[in-house]
Amino acid sequence: MRQLANSARRRRSKQIRRVVSRGLVNTKSLSFDGTNDRAGWGSGVIESLIGAGDWSWSYWVKSSDFSQAGTGQYSTLIYALNFYGAGVSTFIIGAIGENSHSSQAGKLTVIATRGTGAGSTYFSWVSDSSVIGSLTDDDWNHIVITCDTGASSRAIKAYINGSEVAGADALSNQAATDFSGINMGDVALGTQTFNAGSDSFDALELDEISLYSSVLSSSNVTAIYNGGVPADETERSGLIGYWRLEDNGNDSSSNSNSLTISGAQFTTDVPS
Repeated sequence: MRQLANSARRRRSKQIRRVVSRGLVNTKSLSFDGTNDRAGWGSGVIESLIGAGDWSWSYWVKSSDFSQAGTGQYSTLIYALNFYGAGVSTFIIGAIGENSHSSQAGKLTVIATRGTGAGSTYFSWVSDSSVIGSLTDDDWNHIVITCDTGASSRAIKAYINGSEVAGADALSNQAATDFSGINMGDVALGTQTFNAGSDSFDALELDEISLYSSVLSSSNVTAIYNGGVPADETERSGLIGYWRLEDNGNDSSSNSNSLTISGAQFTTDVPS
C-alpha cells in the first residue's frame, strides 16, 4: 500500500510539473484544422509592432507531419501575400518548404519583400538545409526567429528546440525600411492569405506566442525553451506581444493587441 501511495504521489507531482513552470500555468493551446480555421490581428498591427527596429518571435508549434506533400510551403506561423497595386508584398515568418518544392524542400524561410529592385527586400533568410530532422512530428516544438536591424539591412537567426539553425541572408536589394505604415497584407495564424486570390489553410497547433522588440540571445532562447516546457515571459525585457492562447486570443503584454479567432478550437494539449 505504501508503495502504491508513493507511486500515486509521484504521478501527481509529474502532472503538476507538466503545466507549471517558473510561475506559468499553461492549460490550453489553439488547434487549426487546415480547412478554414484562422486567427488574425487586423490590418497593420504586426507591422507597427516590428517598426524599424530589432525583433524576435518565439512560439510553440505541433504538427502531425512537418514534411508536407506539395510544391509550396507549410506555414508554422505567418504567411501573407498582398497585392498593393504596383506589385505583391510577401511576409513570411517560419514557413517550411513542402517536399516537392523546387529549391527549398524542408527548408525554413523568413522573408519580407515588397515589389522588386533596389530596397524591395526587407529581410530574406533560408536555412542551409532541411529542418525536418530537427522537428518532431506529433509533438511540441519550439521555434525562435530573431532579426538584428542594421543601417541598411537585417540579419535573421533561427532556433529550433534551443539549437541555432544554420542559414543565410540574401542581402541583395535589402533596405532596413520601417514597417510602420506599410500594409503587408492579412497577417494571421493557421492560414496563408492572399488578397488578390484565395487563402489556403494549414493544420497545426500553436501555443505561447511572444514577440519582442529586441534580438534574443542564445541564452535567452535556452531560457525560453526551458527544456521543452514554456516559461512565463511576462517580465522579459522588450516584450511587445504575448498570446498565451488560454481560452482566448488576449495579448498579455502591455499593448493588448488581441487575436480574433475564427473556427480554431482550444485544446488541453500543451507543451510539457
